[in-house]
Amino acid sequence: MSRVVTRPHPLHFPRPRRRSRAPLWIAAGLLLAVLLGMLLGPRVLLLVRADVLPGTTVAGVDVGGLDGAELRERLAALAAERADAPLTVTRGLVAGRVTGEPVETEAPVGDAGYRFDVDATAERVLALGRQPNPIDAWPDHIAAFGAGTALEPVEYIDDEVLAAWADETAAQLSVEPLEGAVALEGTEVVRSEPEPGMVVPADTLAEHVRTVLLDPDRAPVDAPLERSDPVTTTADVETAFAAAQRAVSAPVSVSRNDGTATLAPEQLADLLVVRRRDEPPRLVLDVDATRLRDTIGSETIAAFERDPVDAEIQLVGERVEISESAEGFRFDAARAAEQVRDLATGTTAREGVLEGDILQPALSTEQARALEIVEPVASFTTHFTPGQSRVTNIRLIAEKVDGVVLLPGESFSVNDHVGERTEDKGFVGGGAILRGEFVEEIGGGVSQFATTLYNAAYFGGYELVMYQAHSYYISRYPMGREATLNYPTIDLEIGNTSPYGLLIATSSTESSVTVTMWGKTWVDVESITSEPFNRVPGEVRDGFDVTDVRVLRYPDGSEEREERFTRYLPEDASNG
Repeated sequence: MSRVVTRPHPLHFPRPRRRSRAPLWIAAGLLLAVLLGMLLGPRVLLLVRADVLPGTTVAGVDVGGLDGAELRERLAALAAERADAPLTVTRGLVAGRVTGEPVETEAPVGDAGYRFDVDATAERVLALGRQPNPIDAWPDHIAAFGAGTALEPVEYIDDEVLAAWADETAAQLSVEPLEGAVALEGTEVVRSEPEPGMVVPADTLAEHVRTVLLDPDRAPVDAPLERSDPVTTTADVETAFAAAQRAVSAPVSVSRNDGTATLAPEQLADLLVVRRRDEPPRLVLDVDATRLRDTIGSETIAAFERDPVDAEIQLVGERVEISESAEGFRFDAARAAEQVRDLATGTTAREGVLEGDILQPALSTEQARALEIVEPVASFTTHFTPGQSRVTNIRLIAEKVDGVVLLPGESFSVNDHVGERTEDKGFVGGGAILRGEFVEEIGGGVSQFATTLYNAAYFGGYELVMYQAHSYYISRYPMGREATLNYPTIDLEIGNTSPYGLLIATSSTESSVTVTMWGKTWVDVESITSEPFNRVPGEVRDGFDVTDVRVLRYPDGSEEREERFTRYLPEDASNG
């Protein structure tokens, strides 16, 4: 049996043995697992637990494992505790002032503007391990199972609250300066010297507090101090003290007319007050005006006072006489107080003529003389039958108007001056014309005086401001130059248009009444009256129209003409 031996081909190598790839796949799998763990681990852990990572603290307070609500509850308690922490501010002694021990004030930091933001702190805590990048989140998770994570709270300062607290605290700690003073205790004068104070500037205090407000180990704050000097000086006190001593050293007396007030030192001490001013002298003495009035009393004040006396222009015989006028006086408490103070604190006489309000007369003697009422300018007379009741009224109204004085530019109303004609004033019943009818009324006949006054003013050149003629012509009066009266509807008013004064003088007899205008002749007057025209027959007397022209000729050669139209009604027997 033959054996076949096969030899290898010289160019053929043996096939190598294949090595196993299992270890590589295992390593790759492990690496992938690690990477997936790093990427997905935090997410898986957070899916497993949604609360705060274990080992987390805020300002030393353990909050690990708390859910969101529990976390906020614990942070709120911590915030309240921190806001209640005391803030101490001290103020030292004020130089030169007796203020006792240094002052210390304490308040919760929350009152000074410290704020603990619970929501922001909770967000910071809950953000641990929840970063978007898993690589960033792993350290938080690793720390959670090791040493843990310590966080500080989110804190800030409320500037408005701090400023308000600083204002209030600065006011409490400030020591205002003591102003110098002078006072009277009875007649004894006492003085207080000025002393400086120290003021805490609120803005500086706020800045000092700001530096420690967020520090849990905050030290007491020393309040900043600034010197505050008083307004008054020692010299002010000395001046007022000396003046007050002089004021109560002796009585003070003031006099006027029939009144005299003497104030004893005790009364002066009660009246004096010391006031402080902003400019030198800063301490001044005053007398209280109200108390002075009460001390003097109403009876003495009435003796001080006088009403002014007007100059009177009177016709005495055929001559105008002017009486002397006099000033009046009224007590003025404010001015009297100043005068009493000056007399009391001065170095000269302690008595004087009381000062007050001087009242000037409405018409002084000099003013009256300047009116130049020196001559009769015009006069007019009307006549009547004696014994009639109307005569009483004519003479009475003439008496009431006698002596009236008009200044240049003034006017005179008979109704305003005399008023209603009544029996209480002495008027009696008499014939009158009312709305075109003859009637009997109190004051009947006064129209005759009105006509007399009208004509005196007419020929004196004075203005006839308001007038009304009678409805029927009355033969004792000039046609177109007459006036009637009835209160209050029909009036006679004249105006003094001359440059001089006007005195209305009246006189009467049993059968006539006269009105004379006294002043100074200033114009020539001419009256031109027409013949009656447009006659209307009447049973007793015809009616007719008439015109009157007053011609005024002035010294400068100028001329003025005034035309007046009057219509008289026909008079029948039934009218009378």
